[in-house]
Amino acid sequence: MEQHPIPQQISSYQFRLVGDMTLKQFFQVAGGALISLLIYSTNIYPIIKWPLMIFFAALGAALAFLPFEERPLSKWIFAFFKSIYSPTAYFWKKEEGALNFFQEETVMPKDESIIAPHGEVMLESYLKELPSQGMGFLSNLEGYEKTFLGKIKDMFASSVAPIKPTVVEEPKKENITIVIPKVIKPVEIPVNKSFSIASKGFRPKIVIEERPVQEESIKEKDITTNINPILSENVISSQQAQFSLEAAPPNPPSIPNTVVGQVMDPKGKIVEGAILEIRDAAGRPVRALRSNKVGHFMIVTSLQNGSYEIITEKEGLVFDSVTFETTGEIIPPIAIKAKAVVEIQPVLPNNPNLPSTAQF
Repeated sequence: MEQHPIPQQISSYQFRLVGDMTLKQFFQVAGGALISLLIYSTNIYPIIKWPLMIFFAALGAALAFLPFEERPLSKWIFAFFKSIYSPTAYFWKKEEGALNFFQEETVMPKDESIIAPHGEVMLESYLKELPSQGMGFLSNLEGYEKTFLGKIKDMFASSVAPIKPTVVEEPKKENITIVIPKVIKPVEIPVNKSFSIASKGFRPKIVIEERPVQEESIKEKDITTNINPILSENVISSQQAQFSLEAAPPNPPSIPNTVVGQVMDPKGKIVEGAILEIRDAAGRPVRALRSNKVGHFMIVTSLQNGSYEIITEKEGLVFDSVTFETTGEIIPPIAIKAKAVVEIQPVLPNNPNLPSTAQF
């Protein structure tokens, strides 16, 4: 950071003798040289004489041309002696003064107003000389005021006749009979409906087709969907993680305890959009991932040391849970392959007893 130049004196002019040397600097240098010359002319031993001569000559030059922290040396010497001989500790002592209520109050002299001689006599004569025309209203002003105040008193003094409250008779209420119409319940007309079930995953979708109403009442058929009980049970077997360099993403893992890998189907094809959940030994989820377009998945933050389990879910595929352990070292890429492909066929309403099939 650049420092701004020190503002110079502009109110007073300093005479410069030679170049930038002012008269003050010339006198300081000349004073140091004069003191050195006086010491030289004395009969002091040279061992003492020459150091004193050099000291005073250097002091005069320093006072003139050697500023310290942008201040001349003379100010530093003056501040040094002032700080030494000035007091450094101050003590406060309460002075006992006379109480104010024992002193006599000073009376301020009043300014005597100077009244011109014969002022009152001249004022009375001037008022008598004023014309009396047009002053009738002002002369009788006090009488008008009294009459006005008398009218106001009469207004408040006059008694006000009390107002009798008027009694209003309430009209008699007539008994009105209200006829409530009977609520007609709607008649339910049975409708013959045929249903077709379109399955998507494990949840069947019901598509309803309406037919014209028949005259005879037909009971609706109970719709049942028979699914292989093996699919309803959430049984997931676990296996040890299979490490494969072919499942590594373009950027292999470089941080310890980070998990990377690839999700594939039973035929080894890439599986996109598979949801992976990493759980710890207590079964608590710690990470949730999703495979990208090329089937790769990766976590950025490191896991703590311990055993973990990866649960993979994808519509139409069945995966086994994969277990692995973290020991503070770089984990190789994990290849996760689906165990089977699931295909669910819908149950037609004409053949309700025909179960859906699942291929593994």
